[in-house]
Amino acid sequence: MFHYPRVILKVGPRILATYFFHIKKWARHPKRYPMELKSSKMRTLTRHIAKAFRVDFHVFGLENIPKDEKFFLVSNHMSAFDVILFLSVVEGPLSFVGKKELAKVPFIGNALKAIEALCIERDNLRQSLKKMLALEEDMKKKNKNWMIFPEGTRIRDPLLPVAPFHHGTFRPAHKTGTTILPAACYGSFRVLKNRPQFKRYPVFVTFLKPIRKEEYENLNTADLAEITRTMIQREVTYHLRPLDHEIMSKNREKKYRFNWIG
Repeated sequence: MFHYPRVILKVGPRILATYFFHIKKWARHPKRYPMELKSSKMRTLTRHIAKAFRVDFHVFGLENIPKDEKFFLVSNHMSAFDVILFLSVVEGPLSFVGKKELAKVPFIGNALKAIEALCIERDNLRQSLKKMLALEEDMKKKNKNWMIFPEGTRIRDPLLPVAPFHHGTFRPAHKTGTTILPAACYGSFRVLKNRPQFKRYPVFVTFLKPIRKEEYENLNTADLAEITRTMIQREVTYHLRPLDHEIMSKNREKKYRFNWIG
């Protein structure tokens, strides 16, 4: 059976119930409802969606997620499933900075409004700057965690390196002294294909050591972006990709395409 019909059969009623009973009203008045409540409901929903897609999460470094302070989560980006991944595994209030096109997608647009996401029009410099200033102001309030994918687009080829990070995405955190939490993910590029190739889909994420204000206050945003990208690239190259290769080649050798690590 194709991926999506099976997912709709398994979790479609839950998605519709959450959307019509919660997400729609949250989207109309996002500030009326606490982020803790919205994030908790969204986390439950995304975990059910991941389960319907037969995803197995392999999560490392949970001890690196700050408990008593808000953070700015940055990660490489391989698939639209990455948003579901991080909503599923990160406890506490989490919102995103994403592309404006997502705001126009049915269901997803209202879900983003509900969790107070910021959607940026990447080809409109003035609008982008305005949104980043809004992000900076929200970071000062310290009432939720934020996430962004600094590559600016998905890197679909699993053997390509992490693309350069747009250093401007680090400016709000840099100006507000917000702790930066780097994360590396891998494996999500397989999940959303319509014709499923495997019975189970391992998806990996590692939360790396957080970078706090005193560690980056003397750096400019370009250097900070490159340091963060290097940390993530190292984790993907030397831990997540070999682990993915080990699991996929061991359990799915008949259909697994990559028999080497580039």
